[in-house]
Amino acid sequence: MSNSTDNHTELLFWINQNLLEFEAIIQEIKDKGIILNKTSFYPESGGQLSDTGHLVLEKDKKSKLKVKFVEKLNGRVIHYISGKIPSNYKEGLKVIGKIDQERRSNLMRAHTSQHVLSAVIEDNFRIKTVKAVIDEKIITVYLERKITEIELSRALILANNHLLAGMKVDSMFFKKNEIPENIKRSLRGELDKVEHAKVRIISIETLDNSLCGGTHCQNTQEIGILFLDDFKEDIISYTFGDTALERMTSLSLGVIGASKLLASKPGEVVNRIPKVINDLKELKEINSQLNKILLKQLMINVKENPLRIEGIKVFKEDFHFAEKKFVLQELGKLDENQLAIFVVNGPIIVVVSSIKQLAANEVVKIFCEKTSNKGGGSLTVAQASTNNEAEDLKIILEIIKEKMK
Repeated sequence: MSNSTDNHTELLFWINQNLLEFEAIIQEIKDKGIILNKTSFYPESGGQLSDTGHLVLEKDKKSKLKVKFVEKLNGRVIHYISGKIPSNYKEGLKVIGKIDQERRSNLMRAHTSQHVLSAVIEDNFRIKTVKAVIDEKIITVYLERKITEIELSRALILANNHLLAGMKVDSMFFKKNEIPENIKRSLRGELDKVEHAKVRIISIETLDNSLCGGTHCQNTQEIGILFLDDFKEDIISYTFGDTALERMTSLSLGVIGASKLLASKPGEVVNRIPKVINDLKELKEINSQLNKILLKQLMINVKENPLRIEGIKVFKEDFHFAEKKFVLQELGKLDENQLAIFVVNGPIIVVVSSIKQLAANEVVKIFCEKTSNKGGGSLTVAQASTNNEAEDLKIILEIIKEKMK
């Protein structure tokens, strides 16, 4: 299936998806890309990432360029190169293209797995796939409507059974008006939107017939198993093969570890989690109430024992366990010639001032200049980040002493 007569790039991967090395002629050199008369590099499209690899001049095998990205524009495939294209690469010269084998294999298996899962979901639950993003390890499928957990669980079981059964995967070419009726009836994809006279159909035995220009493996057994990575209503993300096994093993070990902490069997962990979460919420509420009681008592002590610097009262304390808003509530409005410096949850340092000639934001500004911390605020209340609470409190006290002199 050649496009060379109309200057389009001939797509070799359509004929042989396992062709990892090929020869081609340079048609055009663009700013950071090279257009060939034919290529086995898959250009990014249909949600599948592009191939990567190298181009080598036939007459100079040492002149090797890294192909970092490939795309198709107006029927021509552009191979984008890392760095500047050397001057010895010229139009009309022959190059050897070499595809990154591991990436191609991963993308082929990933794409085929998406065909299987999408076909299972549509056949069993009448939910079509509207888009798929196919990476080397993670595939994300976007459905036309949400799928339930029960439906998704069933779909994954069925899909894995199909993968492990070893179903043959074929690519076929037909003229649009000559597609066999038995294939046309089950064909996935929008045939009326295909502009070419010929179409490419990927067939997975009795499971799927789809219009598709991507690369695929030859048998579903090559894929391994699918493992759910994430799920939210109409969006499904999953892994496959060795990555799926790694995730499954890691999750299993995690569940076993959690079951020991919860003093339950691994199969009971999911049912125990809601109770644990509810208990945690109750403990957090109790802890919050205790913190408020402690804060109230400590604030009384702080107000009764202020520091005195150059005729002003300074309240200082480390309230790292308390939220800023609660600390300010307990502090209340300061009388004239009073200043407060508190560490609060964050941790951050809060400066509160009722002294006209010693604005809170001015103190924080000087502190930030000295320590490279960040902060800001108003004349009366300002705050700054802190890396060393005890030391930073001392620095602010020194700033106040200097300013009050």
